[in-house]
Amino acid sequence: MVAEVLAFLRCHSLADKESNLYKPDAVFVDGTLGSGGHTLAILKAHPTCRVVAFDRDGESQKIALERLQSEGVAERVTLVQGDFRNAPTLLEPYFENLKIGSNGKPINSIDGALVDAGMSLMQVAWAERGLSFREDGPLDMRYNRASGPSAADLVNRLSQTEMEDLFFHLTDERWARRIATFIAEHRRSHPITTTLELARIVEKAIPASVRHSSRVHPATKTFAALRIAVNDEFWALDDGAQTLSSVLSPSARLVILTYSSNEDRTLKRTFRRLAGRKEEESDGFNLSSAKPRRAADFSKNRQRTDVARSSLAQLFPLGENFNRNPLELPFKTEVSGQKLENPVPHSSDGLGVTWKMNIVTRKPVEPSEAEVAQNPLARSCKLRAAEKVLLTSP
Repeated sequence: MVAEVLAFLRCHSLADKESNLYKPDAVFVDGTLGSGGHTLAILKAHPTCRVVAFDRDGESQKIALERLQSEGVAERVTLVQGDFRNAPTLLEPYFENLKIGSNGKPINSIDGALVDAGMSLMQVAWAERGLSFREDGPLDMRYNRASGPSAADLVNRLSQTEMEDLFFHLTDERWARRIATFIAEHRRSHPITTTLELARIVEKAIPASVRHSSRVHPATKTFAALRIAVNDEFWALDDGAQTLSSVLSPSARLVILTYSSNEDRTLKRTFRRLAGRKEEESDGFNLSSAKPRRAADFSKNRQRTDVARSSLAQLFPLGENFNRNPLELPFKTEVSGQKLENPVPHSSDGLGVTWKMNIVTRKPVEPSEAEVAQNPLARSCKLRAAEKVLLTSP
């Protein structure tokens, strides 16, 4: 959905010298660089803009940089290895004294930000990353392989109940209980260490009639749940939308792409909070009351589930947020060491400026039939956008 991303970022308008929005020194943030596709598209659409690109994966950053260099646009990019949720802190030096690119210009404003919550196809293609069930590789899935537990740690150390909760709550896997049972039985004889080994176990757990009638691989949701847990992705959208919004200039837009119903629900709710809108009861998402699609008794044993989450909290980063209702999350009260004066429902930069985000997309924008035909992986993509509006100024 590159064309849609550029349109909602108004990158084309900024590049149009006839437009009153034209800004020759515009700066955009790509919160998820990946293989560099969106960054490249932004730089080509606006021939004089610059991009600050975040990514936790240092290895993929190197490959993306080579791609940008081959296209002759690398001089207008600054790569930052880190999580976009830490944007205020990571961007602070660039506002103060560092230059962006080789043209020596400091950042004066952020004119748009993008987050693509999907995996990079380049990462999936690396079998050693363990993100794909198409090729055999170590069961890792970490974007930053230097820290945190791997997917193998989760499938071999979580209890059967914990795995069931994980698969069901993060990806709505209707066969979560059977999959968790099959994994637990298999690992009694030896640990699960490779992607194909896990994929075969999941495939056996799902009834043949269901496998044969589905167009997607039976292990798709299981792998997605493990990836989300290992990289703490589920809450990144909630926290990241807040922090990226805080660094945007007035009238700048935040555009986010998601690839699952849970992610889209989370983002919808988060944008409403940033817009100061009253939550609708149906928009609430609580991990302990997610609507089951299979096995009506899944959530009956509340005590069992609470115990499972307590154990999860001790094992991997997602645990500390696993039982947290996003509707009850406070906004950050501090950005870059500065206290926010009015964090709820609108935020402040600590300098007497308060703001909110206006929702641009009433409903999520989905890819066209033509794009899905050309790129089947885009079929689940949804785009939402919001625009920053000042409420008070110093």
